[in-house]
Formats: sequence, structure tokens, C-alpha cells
Amino acid sequence: MITLTIEDKQIEHIFLDEFHSNKEKFFEFIKLSFDSNKTKNKTYDEDWSYLEDEIQEGLDSGICEQTHDEIFDKLIKKYASN
Repeated sequence: MITLTIEDKQIEHIFLDEFHSNKEKFFEFIKLSFDSNKTKNKTYDEDWSYLEDEIQEGLDSGICEQTHDEIFDKLIKKYASN
């Protein structure tokens, strides 16, 4: 058994109003959220290719006029130069 004291007003609102004070549903949601986040983090740690897709989507949007290489050259000059 667990006793829970909620001191965060936003979390309290979620528990009371969204879960109607149902502890079982609230804890199940926390468990599922944790498991989902844990799986995502493991996937991201092993495979970074999703970033390439997101970068390409941004470049294809037409908002930025610079190429991928130009952007990374600027970042390297700004943050990696000694």
C-alpha cells in the first residue's frame, strides 16, 4: 500500500478532476507513461537516425535557406572551436 501526498496543484488537479480521484487508474497511467518513456529513451540511445529525418523535414519545409552542411558548419564553429 502507498500513501500519496500531492503538493503540486497541477498534479492535484489531474488526479482529482481528470482521474476522478481513482488511484488505480492514476497509478496505471503513471506506470504506462514510465514504460513508454523508458522504451523511447532506449530506442533513441541506440538509434539516432530519427534526428536525420526530423532535420530533413525541417530543411524540406522551405523555412530555412541554408543546407544541412551549412547549418552544422556554423554550429561547429560556434560551439566546437578551441
